[in-house]
Amino acid sequence: MFLDNYNIRKLLMVATLFFVVFLQQCAEPENEDKADSPSYTNTLSSQSIGNGSSGPVEDYFYNFDDAISAEYFAYSGTRFNTSYDDFVSSYPYPPDSLTMKNFPDYLLDVSPDSSQFVARHPIDTLVVGQDTITSDIGRVVQDSLQLFSSQFKNLESIEWDLDAEPSLQRYRLRNSAWVQKDTMIYYADTFDVKAYWAVLDTPLIDNGFMFVDTSEWNDTSYAFIKDDLMTFTNNFEFIRTQMHSDSLIFRINTDCNDNNQWDQKEEGVSDYNGDGDMKDVLFESNDNFDYNGNGIIEDVIYEFIDRGNGLLDPAETYYDINGSGSFDLNEPYEDRNCNDRWDEAEVEDVGNGRYDDVEIFTLKDLDGDGNEEKYLYTIGAVPNNILVDWSNADDPQLLLDISIGDDLTDRWGNVYNDIIETVSFVDTKRKEIGDIDSLVTLYTHDVVGYIDNDTQSPGDYYVTKTEFISNRYADCLSLGTRDNYDYQIFSQKEHVNQLVYKTYFLPPGFSDDFWYKNYLENEIFLYTYNGLIRDGEHLDTAYYDTTDIAVYFIEKSFDIVRSDEVTVPAARVNPYLSNGECRRPNSVPSSIGCCPNVDTTFTDAFKITHVTNMTMIGSGVEYGQKVYTWLARDHGIVKSDVYYRWSENPFVESFGDGEIDEFGRMWNGYSRIELAQLDVKKSGNVFRQLTNPAQIIDKNDFHNLPDFDFDPFKISNQSGSVSYTHLTLPTNREV
Repeated sequence: MFLDNYNIRKLLMVATLFFVVFLQQCAEPENEDKADSPSYTNTLSSQSIGNGSSGPVEDYFYNFDDAISAEYFAYSGTRFNTSYDDFVSSYPYPPDSLTMKNFPDYLLDVSPDSSQFVARHPIDTLVVGQDTITSDIGRVVQDSLQLFSSQFKNLESIEWDLDAEPSLQRYRLRNSAWVQKDTMIYYADTFDVKAYWAVLDTPLIDNGFMFVDTSEWNDTSYAFIKDDLMTFTNNFEFIRTQMHSDSLIFRINTDCNDNNQWDQKEEGVSDYNGDGDMKDVLFESNDNFDYNGNGIIEDVIYEFIDRGNGLLDPAETYYDINGSGSFDLNEPYEDRNCNDRWDEAEVEDVGNGRYDDVEIFTLKDLDGDGNEEKYLYTIGAVPNNILVDWSNADDPQLLLDISIGDDLTDRWGNVYNDIIETVSFVDTKRKEIGDIDSLVTLYTHDVVGYIDNDTQSPGDYYVTKTEFISNRYADCLSLGTRDNYDYQIFSQKEHVNQLVYKTYFLPPGFSDDFWYKNYLENEIFLYTYNGLIRDGEHLDTAYYDTTDIAVYFIEKSFDIVRSDEVTVPAARVNPYLSNGECRRPNSVPSSIGCCPNVDTTFTDAFKITHVTNMTMIGSGVEYGQKVYTWLARDHGIVKSDVYYRWSENPFVESFGDGEIDEFGRMWNGYSRIELAQLDVKKSGNVFRQLTNPAQIIDKNDFHNLPDFDFDPFKISNQSGSVSYTHLTLPTNREV
C-alpha cells in the first residue's frame, strides 16, 4: 500500500517593491491584438517629445550588474496618506519596511540536456535552515490517536404541551445536552526513515532553460504503508436515561369498548337507510323519518349493535385548566373509547356511538412464555397519548409531567415501572490506521522560473528579491519581523521587460477575487527610446485576452514626465545632531540612537504613471490600477503610490485616501513606499554570474547561504493585486 503525501510549504502572496511598482506593466503594442481605436497614441516613433529632457535608463532605473540593496518605508490602507513625520511622531517604532536586492550568486540554469540534475542521492546528513535531516533505520516514533464515542442525549423529563391547540397537544421531551466521551490511545510505531536529494523533481524541459535556486529546498514525503493495518478498540461505558421500550406516550388505543379484551367487529341489525351497509348512526330528528317504525322520529337509530363493556364506566379523566369543575373543549382528556369526545360517567352500559370494526392489536411476548399475546394498541409517530395513573381507581390522575423513575397503573391493574428508564450500555469503537513501513523524503531545489525562449540565454535575465518587514515590534537595535518575500525576473532588450504571471479578476460569485496564469509571460515595465527615458513619453495599448475563465478587454497607458523634485526620508547625514537632540524633534524614539531618518530631496527625477483598466466581457465589471513611480538619478525607485478602483463601487475611506480622474472615476489609495536607504556596489560583473552559473555546492554547506534566508521561489500575482502581506486584495466584495 502506497500513500503520496506532498508536504508543500504554503506561503502568502507578498507584495514587494517590484510587485508594487511593476503591477502596471504595459505590453508591447505590436505583440498584442490591438483594439481598433483612433484615440490610442504612441510617442516612440517621435524623435522629439516633451521638454526634451532625457537620460539613460540605467542611470535612473538600475544596473543589475551592480550589487544593489535598497530599503523602503511602506504605508498602506488607512495609513496611505500618513506622512513619515506623522508616523514617527505617533509611534515608538518606524513604518514597515520593504527591502530589495538583486540575486547575486546562487542561481543555476538548467538546460534540456541537464539530465544529471534529476539524479537522486541518499542523504546521511543535510542541514536545511535550522533543521538537520538524517536517515534513520528502525526509528521508533511515539504516536497517538483519539477515539470518540457516539453522541446521544439523556431524556430528563416529559411535559404535556398545554399551550398548543387542543388537537395539536402532545408530550414534549426534555433532553440534556449532547453526551460524548473520548480517549487518547498512545502507541509506538517503528519504521525506516530515508532521505534523498536531487536538484530537480520535475521532468527536464524540452527547450529553453529554467532558473533553480540552489539555496532553497522543497521536501516531498512518501509514506509506504504495510498491508496489515493496526487496529485499536475502546469500550465506552454509559448510563443513559431514555423512553421505556413500552413507548406508552406513543400508543394509539384500539380497545374501543374499553373492556381489556380483543373483540371482533360489531354486528349489524338492519340497513335502515338502504345504503348497502349496516354501519350508520341515523338521527331521526334530522331525517324526519321514522326508521324503526316506533312512532317516534327523535330517536338515534344504530344499524349495528353498539356494544358496551358490561361496566358502568366512570367519566373520562380530564385536566380542569380553569378550575371550573366541568369539562371544557380546550381541556386535555383521556379518550378511552376512541370516539374523539369526552364522555361523562355512565348511568347505563352503552357503547361509544360509533361503529367499531375488528380491533387491531400488537403481538408481543412480554411474559417470556414463548407465546405472543395480543395487546390492544398500535405505535404512532407522535407522543400524543396522554397517560392516566389509576393507582387510586376512585381518583385517576392525568400525568402532565413525568420525571425519571415515575410509574403508572392502568385501569386494569397493569403496572408500568420507569416510564423514563435508566439503562447501562457499552459503545464499542474501532479504528484501523496504516502501519508505516518506511518514510521517504525527497529534497529538491525550487524553480525560480522557466524561460521558453531559444533566442535568449540565462545571461540575458536579472533576478531580484524583495522582502516585506513588519516593524511593529522592532526598535533601533533589532530588526522587525519578516512577513514574506518574492522574486522578480527582468531582462533589458530594447525596453525594460519583466517576466510575470498575468493576473485577472474572477467573475462575481467566486471565493477568490483574482486568479493568475501558471506560466511566465513577458511584459514591458519601462518603455525606452534607444535606451533613454524621455519627458513626454506616452503609449496606449488595448487588446482582448481570451482565457479559460472569461474574455477580458485590457487597456493600458504609460506616461513619463520630468519631475521637478521628490522628497523622501532617505538620510544622507547623521540622524541626530551633535547636541544629542533628534533632527525630528516630534519623534518618539526610545533612545538617541533611534532617531528617525532625515529628508532627502531629489531634483533629477522622472515620474512614471502606469494605468491599467480591465473589463470582463459579458458582466461589464471593471477593475483599474494606477501606479505613480518616481525614478531619481543613481537611486532607482525612490517613491511609488498605488491606487485601485472597481466600476460598481465608490470611494471607501477604510481603504485610504483617493483621487478623482478626468472621467470622474474615484481611485482609492492603497499603498505607498518611500526610499529609506540605498547601497550600490559598482562591481562590474562580479555579482553578475548568470552567464557563468554557480555549481552545485556540497549538501552540508547549504546552511551557509544567508543571502536568501532559505526562501523558495513561489508564483505570485504580479499584475492584478496590490502590495503588502498584512493587507487583503482590494476586492469588489469588500467595498
